[in-house]
Amino acid sequence: KVEVKVEQIWSDDIEVTVVTSGENIKIKVKGIDDNDVSPGFVLCSHSNPIKTGRTFDAQIVMLDLKSIVCAGFQCMMHLQAMAEEVAIKALICLVDKKTGEKSKTRPRFIKQDQIAIVRFTATHPICMETFKDHPQLGRFTLRDEGTTIAIGKILKIVE
Repeated sequence: KVEVKVEQIWSDDIEVTVVTSGENIKIKVKGIDDNDVSPGFVLCSHSNPIKTGRTFDAQIVMLDLKSIVCAGFQCMMHLQAMAEEVAIKALICLVDKKTGEKSKTRPRFIKQDQIAIVRFTATHPICMETFKDHPQLGRFTLRDEGTTIAIGKILKIVE
């Protein structure tokens, strides 16, 4: 985490002093070199910083999948502008599509069209928020071999 100062903000190539969430903007910051900024970095308030973590729980919906998924499965997670390799550490439960009820036993695998709550681990810390607190920063997709295999929302940041 690096403290920076925003010197200028442009929206549609017009210099502005205020922007709202969802706008595409260009900013000039002081206090960090351009080479030290990577996709996935988040500019946030010093008093209310974004959460970071390597281990998190998420609800996923399996979409296009040729086989089953079990603990240890690795894929690419796309969250905002960032792509990071993640692994499924544990399958917590399945969620019934119609009732929303969670299974009482841990599943051994997940199939296509199933909803599951899963614990993920990442190789590096990721800037993220829970879907409940910030829906825009709590949604992600999972991709494997160039295909989107699941969509998900972050429920809890463990560590």
